[in-house]
Amino acid sequence: MTSRLLLPGEVLIVRTLLDRTYEPKWRALDLEALRVSDMNDGGMGSLLFCSTKPERMYGRTLSEGWFKDDDGLPVQVAINLDMDDEIFELDSWKVDSSPRRRLPESAAEIVPDPSDLGF
Repeated sequence: MTSRLLLPGEVLIVRTLLDRTYEPKWRALDLEALRVSDMNDGGMGSLLFCSTKPERMYGRTLSEGWFKDDDGLPVQVAINLDMDDEIFELDSWKVDSSPRRRLPESAAEIVPDPSDLGF
């Protein structure tokens, strides 16, 4: 897989979710230095954080949120950690499994619960 830096909207999502953990370790993470690979998820926007560790596996969800896509449908985003409690992936899931059309432009758009979006 080809790795790249986070896009500004992706930085916004990850920073917003990490800041909501209130854990200094995650709030201090240098997002500008992280590299990611796009996951094969049908265009919903999931990312795998690059690591030198082989065969990493999902451990737990650290933080999650929701925002509305351009078509009005909710998109769930979550920061997942691996089994060693290191940042693993940004999971992105649109409720109808269609490709995500946009990234949020402000932290206020990323709400903790889908009912906050009017659903």
